[in-house]
Amino acid sequence: MSSSASGASSLLARRYAASLIDVASRAGALDPVERDMASLAQLLATSEDFRFFLGNPVFSKDRQFAVMADVVKKGGYHQLVVNFLGVLVQNRRLGALSAILLAFVREMDERRGVAYAQVKVASPLSGEQEQLLRTMLSDSIHKTVSLEIQVDPSILGGMVVTIGSHMIDDSVSSKLARLKLAMTANSNSINASTKEVV
Repeated sequence: MSSSASGASSLLARRYAASLIDVASRAGALDPVERDMASLAQLLATSEDFRFFLGNPVFSKDRQFAVMADVVKKGGYHQLVVNFLGVLVQNRRLGALSAILLAFVREMDERRGVAYAQVKVASPLSGEQEQLLRTMLSDSIHKTVSLEIQVDPSILGGMVVTIGSHMIDDSVSSKLARLKLAMTANSNSINASTKEVV
């Protein structure tokens, strides 16, 4: 999938997730809806048949409605989730459910003040290093930070950190430089750098 197609898919997933959260919030049903979405995510993670079904676009709408009706009946899902899944089937967007479930969790976290930091490192971080980085970033932006770490040897021992649309300023760069020093016990050539996402 091209980067533009991936971006469009991600945007679509975020819109569907945000819409469901808004509706559930207005209805005072956010807690049960969140539980049901977690249940769907668990089903997706554990059922190869369900993943195959979602990833196969050849199934007719009638077949998709029938399968999802069975899923929601067994799960005892809230009516808003039942309706939401029906909309996905009607709009032929059921294949996006996996991305929507991820976007739902992220949107909920962000509304609760959690920021996602995407971190690229040349080699895996230890648990202590992850915690130090998380603490530094949280202190800098005054939010709880969830790290998404990707190992990328091509960055030649460096570290690239992006946090949504937040600018990582010089004060954060200084803290990351101190983190680099703390990491030299395990590596003699770690260079920390930052990346701003507009």
